Amino acid sequence: MPGLIAAVGDLAGWPSWVAIAGLVAAELTVCLLVWTPSVWTAASLAVKTLAVAAGIASFFWMITMTQAPRLTVLALRGEPVIAEVVEHDVIDYGRHEEHCYRLQRANAVAIPGRICRSRDELTKGRTVTVLVDPGGLIAAETPAEVAHAPFWQTLAPISLTATLILCWISGGITASPPAQRQNY
Repeated sequence: MPGLIAAVGDLAGWPSWVAIAGLVAAELTVCLLVWTPSVWTAASLAVKTLAVAAGIASFFWMITMTQAPRLTVLALRGEPVIAEVVEHDVIDYGRHEEHCYRLQRANAVAIPGRICRSRDELTKGRTVTVLVDPGGLIAAETPAEVAHAPFWQTLAPISLTATLILCWISGGITASPPAQRQNY
């Protein structure tokens, strides 16, 4: 679930807190519905270790999904466009800020989505070359960022596979709580 939310957020150009919220929601769901206190108590140390490792692998999958989908689509079919930065929003997370930019084409047609960065890289009114999805469904990105697509394309399936394998193993060897004996 967190990877799916992160992927949709990445494709649409949503801020990074959406992916983090998805991860938190997924972890809470697992804790409340799957790893209940009785199951956790009955599980062996090996199963607990596998469950924690699956949670960590899921976190890495979510991180890769905040990058891989959009960069992959734009690397495959993105068209270069000269765009102007028309809006700059700063999201303050306390110790961390996220700078998000809305763009428009030279003919004043808005480009879907936003480009978000951890540093203030663009200024309002500046022109920049971006790759856009011809269908207009995917948020644009700069060619320099799209050049990192192969790294994320490699890391995404590795982290997903690790998550699925660890979940499968830990779920398969989880000890069920002992059945209550009835005395007649």
